[in-house]
Amino acid sequence: MKILFAVDGSARALAALESLVANFAHFREVPRLTLIHVHPAVPYGAAATWVGKETVQRYYDEESDAALSSARDALTAHGIAFDVDKRIGDPATEIAKRGDEGAFDLIALATHGHTALAGLVMGSVTTAVIARSKVPVLLLK
Repeated sequence: MKILFAVDGSARALAALESLVANFAHFREVPRLTLIHVHPAVPYGAAATWVGKETVQRYYDEESDAALSSARDALTAHGIAFDVDKRIGDPATEIAKRGDEGAFDLIALATHGHTALAGLVMGSVTTAVIARSKVPVLLLK
């Protein structure tokens, strides 16, 4: 089984990952796990021209590495092999797209709860991933 796990660097995401890993014993084989972090694009395109593409790319890499750090450490401590995918763009769109492209069996992510009535339980990115994904989505608290 291939699982795509979305990471945003939050404590909730780390707790959800720990919950997922704790249930790996229920699988016939240890799932192949890929962590994905999607950083929103810098909103002003001319900013990249002004500071340089390399500087903007370094910013994306540093931010993604920081968001992925705790998840990487936790998986390494558990002895679980994993891959990492860092993307730039709309998080929900990129997560759903990667789930489809990578022939994943499952997309797993944490519930958050930031805005709007529906978002109180799941969060806007989670809601959008569910709407856009052709791959089953597992929500973890």
